[in-house]
Amino acid sequence: MSPPSSAPPARFVAVGPSDRREHLAAALAGEPGVVLVRPSPATPAILAQLPAGVPLAAVVPDLPQLAREVGEQGAVRAALARLRRGGVGNSLALAVTVLRHLRDVARQDFRGIVPVMMALDRAGLGVGGLQSVVLAAPLTDLLLAAGHGECLAHVATFVRRRMRAQSGLETLNLGHLLPRLANWGVTPDFVIGPLNPRDFRMKPSPEAVVAAVRRSSTPVIASEITAGGTVALSEGVEPARSLGAAGVVVTLDDLAASR
Repeated sequence: MSPPSSAPPARFVAVGPSDRREHLAAALAGEPGVVLVRPSPATPAILAQLPAGVPLAAVVPDLPQLAREVGEQGAVRAALARLRRGGVGNSLALAVTVLRHLRDVARQDFRGIVPVMMALDRAGLGVGGLQSVVLAAPLTDLLLAAGHGECLAHVATFVRRRMRAQSGLETLNLGHLLPRLANWGVTPDFVIGPLNPRDFRMKPSPEAVVAAVRRSSTPVIASEITAGGTVALSEGVEPARSLGAAGVVVTLDDLAASR
C-alpha cells in the first residue's frame, strides 16, 4: 500500500465531542471533504456514525488525555488499553513503532517519544486507513520553540512511511513555523493554522502570518476561518484562499450557522 498523494484536501470537516451529531449527515452530504477527528472518549461514537468510505484524518496526540491515562493506569496499562481498542493491524503497527524508537525513548529524545505518542492515539482510534495524520499544535509548537527541526522532519517521514498517510502539522504560530520549516528543509504535506479576515489568533502578527503563507512552499490549511464565530462561513473561506490557503478547516457549528 502506497502513501496517498501529497496534495492536501481542500476542506476538512472538524468533528469534536461537544458537536451536535445531527449536523454530521448534512455536513457530509454537501461539499465533499475529509472528516477531521481528535482522540477523545467520544471519538468511537463519532466514527460509528460516519458512512462507510468517508475519508478520515486525525490530529494526534491528545496530550492531556494521555497524561491522565498514564497517571491513573501507568504507561504499560494505558498502552495495552489502546492495543485492545485498536485491533490487530493497529496494534502491530504500534508495537513496531515502539520497537523502532526504543533507544530514543530510553534517552528521553523527542525523536522517539513523539512518534510513539502519535502511534498510541492512532491505535486507540480503532479505524483502518487514514488519509492524513496531523501532529497536534501543542507538540508542534513545543518542537518549534525548542528548535527541534530534526524531530519535525522525522515525524513527517514517519507518518508517510509507517502510517501510510499524508503528514500534517497543526500550529498556533504560522508566522514563526513556516519560515523555520523552510530554513530546516522540513516538508510536511501541509500545515494547519489560523487564517481569517479578523486576524483572530494569527501569531506573531497578522502581517507576519500573511507574509509567511504567501512565501511558503508548504500548503497551508486555514483554521479559525470564522474568527471564533464572529464571521460568517461564506465570508471566511474566500479571504483565506485569497491569502494563499490551499484549503480550509470548517466545523459543524460553522456549517450549521451558514444554513
